Amino acid sequence: MTHHLLQIGGITPDMRERLEAAFTIHQLDDFDPTAITHVITNGHDGVNPELMTSLSNLKVISGYGVGYDAIDVTEAVRRNILVAHTPNVLNQEVATTALLLLLACYRELLRDDAYVRSGEWQAKGNAPLTRSMDKQTVGILGLGRIGQAIADKLAPWDATVVYHSRRKKEVPYRYFDNLTEMARACDALICITPGGPSTHKIVNAEVLEALGPNGTLINVSRGSVVD
Repeated sequence: MTHHLLQIGGITPDMRERLEAAFTIHQLDDFDPTAITHVITNGHDGVNPELMTSLSNLKVISGYGVGYDAIDVTEAVRRNILVAHTPNVLNQEVATTALLLLLACYRELLRDDAYVRSGEWQAKGNAPLTRSMDKQTVGILGLGRIGQAIADKLAPWDATVVYHSRRKKEVPYRYFDNLTEMARACDALICITPGGPSTHKIVNAEVLEALGPNGTLINVSRGSVVD
């Protein structure tokens, strides 16, 4: 039996080679909705509701990413459609990126790179001093798998880690049940919470004002999390 796969978004040559061994692959600009049994997508594109409704024989949606908020999971469950994603694969890499961004802000990496490239360093001398990352209080919004990896990677800077999440966890960090109060206590706030309606614009004006003009906000979650 031939399985028909609808591809949404780009895939790598290795992915295509492996998929072609099991499926006939169709693109969004040329497919028969009634023939499609499987969909491969990514965390950003997902499957829009109208398209999902038209795929009357859909059995599986496979998302090659951690986030699945762009897929209507409730409707998929109602229709007995299996939804798969790839948690844990990028935990360490996303955590490293969060630390890279935090360090770049504290040490003014982009400012100083532009200063050197423009010739101002040679003409005017050293750039202004930057801040130290040592002994900062860092709040983590969403202490899941990646949030914990971020907390682990903060250890060399002797950071005080605090967190806000849906529930308190058995971890050695202070828990805040109020995000605004946590932001007020932080030097830096790192967002790594899932997207979706429950976290839409959760980092709002009140939270940003509490973080203050000297605070640093790093968002490695969905853009919708921050207003």
